[in-house]
Amino acid sequence: MDSFPQITIKHNIGNTIEIPNQIDKKVSTYISNNISAGVLNIPSDNTSDFTAGEILLLLSSVGAENAEIVKSTSHDISSFVTEAITMYHSRGDLVTELKYDMVDIYKSSSINGVYALLESNKFQITQQNTVIFDPVGASTDYYKVQWKNSVTLNLSQFSSPVSVSSYPINSVANIIFPVLKAMGISTNDSKINVEFCISSINDARKYTSAELYGIRHAWLQEFEFPIKVLAGTNYVELPIDIDFNSTDRSMLSARFLIGNIVKSYDLTYIDKRTWNNLVSSSSGGSILSDVSIGDIEIQLDNVGDFPDSNSGVAYIATTNYNEKILQIEYTSIDKTLNKLIGVTGITRNIATGTKVWSVPVINQPSFFTVYDNKIYFDSIIPDSMQGTNLYIDYYKKLEEVTSLYQELQEPYREIYKWYLRYSIKYRKDLTLPTSDPDLVKFEGLVKSLFNNLYTGQNTTIITS
Repeated sequence: MDSFPQITIKHNIGNTIEIPNQIDKKVSTYISNNISAGVLNIPSDNTSDFTAGEILLLLSSVGAENAEIVKSTSHDISSFVTEAITMYHSRGDLVTELKYDMVDIYKSSSINGVYALLESNKFQITQQNTVIFDPVGASTDYYKVQWKNSVTLNLSQFSSPVSVSSYPINSVANIIFPVLKAMGISTNDSKINVEFCISSINDARKYTSAELYGIRHAWLQEFEFPIKVLAGTNYVELPIDIDFNSTDRSMLSARFLIGNIVKSYDLTYIDKRTWNNLVSSSSGGSILSDVSIGDIEIQLDNVGDFPDSNSGVAYIATTNYNEKILQIEYTSIDKTLNKLIGVTGITRNIATGTKVWSVPVINQPSFFTVYDNKIYFDSIIPDSMQGTNLYIDYYKKLEEVTSLYQELQEPYREIYKWYLRYSIKYRKDLTLPTSDPDLVKFEGLVKSLFNNLYTGQNTTIITS
């Protein structure tokens, strides 16, 4: 990895250096069994292609909450001997050999000056970027970065110099500043300032998005996004940046790829009414008050779905990846207080909000629906699929522009310049008509864009 990602320097009180975690991967395999924090051995599917001796391993994926880099001293065909890991990892998590695990940041007061080491940092691997603060950094300072292997001490070549004034080619700044320069706007203009220009860019993007409402834009796609499922549950939370969370409008597909499943397959989307008919037997309630080991009563939000029997059986979902679905028994229900009475079989503490099923269908899911910011399955996730990834392809919501450094991924971003030109003129003259040529040009370009769209993905229209 002797090439470098787009490094960003932001100046406020000092400088903030943001370095995308561009990982140089040699080979990967999968963890073959669940492992807990502190273990010194990582069971794996196949390590035959990994380098012999001391190597660096990335466990899980960059940006995952349990991602970590550990040193392995040796390995055989099915396991690694490592230093103690710090996080819990599930069967199916990635194990990847890395070339580098650190970044050295060098600083100079001029682009061709002498660069001195500012800081040496490990990759902030649970994030997408490694962020370094230089509290005394000036807007005129320059920085270079260099990758480093903490085991072998091998170093990459240096990156090109980067300064505060180095904006990405597709940044908001490269839309705004050419317009200001062409229109002769002073840098100290009290009305036409950066805040106003960014607001105008947001207006242009919202207008364009509204005209293209419902279109799946390739530049907003997020494919192969993994979401771990919990045994005993029938849903997963949608990503927080998905564009639409009430139907599948922003989802292209959902599927299971690996793990204890019959085969890799796509789940089929169904509407809520059809889903209701499929899951009629997956009924129950949610725990309203924490339950402790040995408790004989469980407070639920509703017990209407539980048979009032002296030999009732219920099933409690898991809340951690090292748990299994818990089968309990009860002797009666209290419909007034919404309680299960005479409970036996509580062998672990159970948190408020955990689902308790009365007659669950525990099986590999085949269908899904979307509502309430969740993907709901047609059956309950079995123990055999605990911690398995559901992979979804979806489209993200339009991100609000807040900074000159922000990158605009839309390939048609240059059309915003015409709206910005109109917006600047209108701010100076509120009587400016809507027949202004810059506004007309912008609207015409948006119309042309709409008439010539290509997404590369089919859109399915559900009519039932």
